[in-house]
Amino acid sequence: MHEKVTKIAIASRLILFCIQFIANNVIKDHAADAFRSPKPSDFKESFLESFLNFFFSGFRRWDAEYYLHIAEYGYTYEHTLAFYPLFPGIVNILGRVFHLTIPYVSLRATLLVTGIILNGYFFHRAANCLYDLTQKIFKDPHKSWNTIVLFCFNPASIFFSAPYSEGLFCWLTFSLMLEASSRRMSFIKVSLALALSIVCRSNGLVNLGFPIYFALRSRSLYQMVKVIGIVLISLVPLTVYNFFAFQKFCSEGNLELFSAQPIEITNHARSQNFVLADVVNKTDNSEWCDRPFPFPYSYIQRHYWDVGFLRYYQLKQLPNFLLAMPILLFLLCQSFKYFLGIFKNISSKGFIQTIIEKPTIPFVIHALFLTIFCALFVHIQVSTRLLASATPCLYWFAVDLMPQTFQEVRLKSIGGGILFWFAGYFIVGTVLFSNFFPWT
Repeated sequence: MHEKVTKIAIASRLILFCIQFIANNVIKDHAADAFRSPKPSDFKESFLESFLNFFFSGFRRWDAEYYLHIAEYGYTYEHTLAFYPLFPGIVNILGRVFHLTIPYVSLRATLLVTGIILNGYFFHRAANCLYDLTQKIFKDPHKSWNTIVLFCFNPASIFFSAPYSEGLFCWLTFSLMLEASSRRMSFIKVSLALALSIVCRSNGLVNLGFPIYFALRSRSLYQMVKVIGIVLISLVPLTVYNFFAFQKFCSEGNLELFSAQPIEITNHARSQNFVLADVVNKTDNSEWCDRPFPFPYSYIQRHYWDVGFLRYYQLKQLPNFLLAMPILLFLLCQSFKYFLGIFKNISSKGFIQTIIEKPTIPFVIHALFLTIFCALFVHIQVSTRLLASATPCLYWFAVDLMPQTFQEVRLKSIGGGILFWFAGYFIVGTVLFSNFFPWT
């Protein structure tokens, strides 16, 4: 751990908390058409709970409702399967432990505070890991520090503090990158980081490319055999999760399980026409249940949220495209410029020598792939948080366009534009999110 890095990471979270608190209590919440987890039927808000909600309820918005619902009730509705289990599972375990020690506060409020505290920890670990990775690749303390400053005030900052999986996924991904790029790739560390990142977020599967690339780059038969084992082991948790989903929603349930569902869950399912887990005498399965490989994720994304190739390209989504445009254009332009330089280097020095001299190649390939995928397939407004939590290239490219110190930045310059973008989204994104405006 680096004390300086930890301090700025904590400071940025405190600043963000203050913005959230003020915005949530000054601005009236938008009446968003979003999922809200049902409250327990016997729910009564104590004074202490009201106090906690007064300070922290601005973090319980949009997908945070899903993660906290899963932590509180488990996978009760079919569409909750799109939210992978690692983060809500950790929140569930620690939240229930804390709940036993905190009187007069419901499990619901305890889980919210637990998710926020956990993400503070994950964020500072991700920042330290990014510093080490940047220093390892570039061996430039100034660039490493500037990278961390931008990371701590990145455009998607609110999602690293609210109960989302971005902070945990970011830490796991940067840890994987750091370990995979080492001369002696640790089988245990890489397998663990990769397996957990895959069961944390769906785009964790793309992280498979890092150990594969560095094993091939080493041209060592031992490393190549090792990476086959890493890949096989890392897919086990996801396979278990998919088997769990099949058992929960595709197999006939039993009366005991069905009766165990809280009344508020079954009532909410009926009122919203949700597909409920553990249904007795189930006769009409969702189509993903009948596939040779019954993986629910792609079906749920398409069926519930109409996610697919160019499906989001509608005139009414123009505001969301405008919100996502800065990060998409920035990474596309910088990646293409980077690869133009790579092709020139290959023509003069050859392919092998270029691979040796340019350790950043796999990181930029990864960033470019995710950027193109975001632009063509996903709900475009999630691009900022997906890319900000998955690739260090956003911060490396930004630092490359800025002076060595922030004091030298002029507002009417590219560096000034980058600072305005990061700071503007840091503030405005937090305000929008905490009041249920469209920043998801």
